Formats: sequence, structure tokens, C-alpha cells
Amino acid sequence: MKHWFRRLLKLTIGVCLIVSALLLWNLRAPAVPEPSAFPKVDLNAWEKSPPLKLRVVTWNVWGLRWITPRRAERLRKVAEEIALLKPDIVGFQEAFVEADRAELTQALRAVGLEHSRYFHSGLVGSGLLTVSRYPILTEGFIRYTSNGRPEALQHGDWWAGKGLSLCTLDLGEGRRLSFGNTHLHARYKENRYHATQLAQTAQLVPWAKQVRETGLPALWTGDWNNTPDSDVLSPIMEAGSWQLLSKDQPRIDHVFGSGESWEWRVIDQGKVNGKLESDPKVPWSDHAGVWVDVELRSKL
Repeated sequence: MKHWFRRLLKLTIGVCLIVSALLLWNLRAPAVPEPSAFPKVDLNAWEKSPPLKLRVVTWNVWGLRWITPRRAERLRKVAEEIALLKPDIVGFQEAFVEADRAELTQALRAVGLEHSRYFHSGLVGSGLLTVSRYPILTEGFIRYTSNGRPEALQHGDWWAGKGLSLCTLDLGEGRRLSFGNTHLHARYKENRYHATQLAQTAQLVPWAKQVRETGLPALWTGDWNNTPDSDVLSPIMEAGSWQLLSKDQPRIDHVFGSGESWEWRVIDQGKVNGKLESDPKVPWSDHAGVWVDVELRSKL
């Protein structure tokens, strides 16, 4: 009896140590720190340039290792399809697996998007990947302090270390653009994480205000897990002076533009998704990719 008790005790201690180590690992600081400085807008540079046309894409690619069906095959197809769009800036969510990120960045590099950043955070990573045609001058990551529950393993949001990635892009000739990408906590049944979502966007409000104060034009992409008119997104849209660009998309993946001194004219927009030829029951992702063609010009 004592022999089995000792074995059980050792097993219990071992499990506790492993769980404690995983908890501590998940709580470590993100690889990319929070933004420390924001460049100011150079209006002279914008006044001398013609309106700028951009194709912007946001896509949650459903890249969860071991959980989602035919992940590698799906991500290869996503990479092919997004390269066909020939975008200028892309914000990916749930790009958790390094091999998948390599697939995406390689396909986009072939059509001129040579710059990318992934934002490591938590145990499994934030899943946030930015790919750009334009050089990335600065980068920062704001990790959500409210991010679900560690014991809710079936949801996994807490372990992903979610947050907002925030970059400054060099558009050339002295022009700069802020680009944010995020993935809010999922709603799940009965919208049980509504308070968590409210806390997450409340945490982002000061950052949206800081970007607004720079005078820079800004784009914000993501899987927001809410419609734009929700009480989750309304406060940050107001604080940051955001404008919804992907207006015909009734779902939860959106592209916003911001800046009172800037005119965002939507030229065209759409979405992209499909099914695998090898298994028509499996979609490329459980989210459609949302793309928007915009023309950006200064109002001043």
C-alpha cells in the first residue's frame, strides 16, 4: 500500500511541476515589447504625393496544430490564393505553426511582399503575422491582460498569449502608415467571454488614442469576434476615430482605417474562401479572407 502511495505522490508532484512550468512559461514577457515611441506624420511628404492605392487583407487561417483538419494542406492552398490577390499588406490570425508561416511568407514574397513579422507570445504564440510590401520601421506588441481562463483548455485562448501587434510601415518618400492586427477572445456559447472582450478593447483604447495623436493614417485588421456596432468595438472605434472599410462583410473579420486628416475611399472589396479538392467537406479556413482596395489621401 505504501509503495503505491509513494508512486501516486511522485506522479502528483510531477504533474504539478509540469503544470506550474507551463503556466510560468505562458506568463513570460512577449518576444516583442510594447511600442515605446510613435513617429509623427510628415504632412509635407503626403502633400507632394498622389493618392495611394492599397489592397489590404485580413485572414484568420485556422492554423491550430493537431486540432484543425488537414492543416498543412489547407495552409498551402491559402498561401496560393492570397498570392493571387497580390495584396500590399496582410494581417493573419491563427498562424501558429512556423512551417505554415513560412509557406505564407514565401508565397507572398514571390509577389513582392518581402517584409514580415511574427509576434511570439505565450505558450503557443499569438498567431499574429504581418506581411507587407513596404519595409517595417517599428514594431510592438500589446498582450491582453485579460485573456480567458487557463483551465479552459478546450478553448485555448489564454495559452495563445493574444494581443495587438502594431507596426509602422515605410511607404516611401517620407510617408508612414501605422498597421495594427489583432485577434480578440472568441465568444463561444452564450457569449460567455463578453466581459473579457470588453476588457481587451478597453486595454487597446489608450493605444488607439496614441496612434490617433501622431496624425498618421492607420489600418487595423483582425478577427474581432464582434460586429462593428457591438458594445465591444464601439468604444475603440470612437476613441481612435476608426472608419469601417470592409462594409459589406456581415461577419466578425474587419478592416478599419483611422485618422481625421485622412480620406479612405473604398474602391472595391470582397472575400475569399473555398473547399479542398482532396476533401470537399474541408474549407480552406473556418473564416473567409476579407480584402479591401482603398485609396488614401490627405484632407489637408
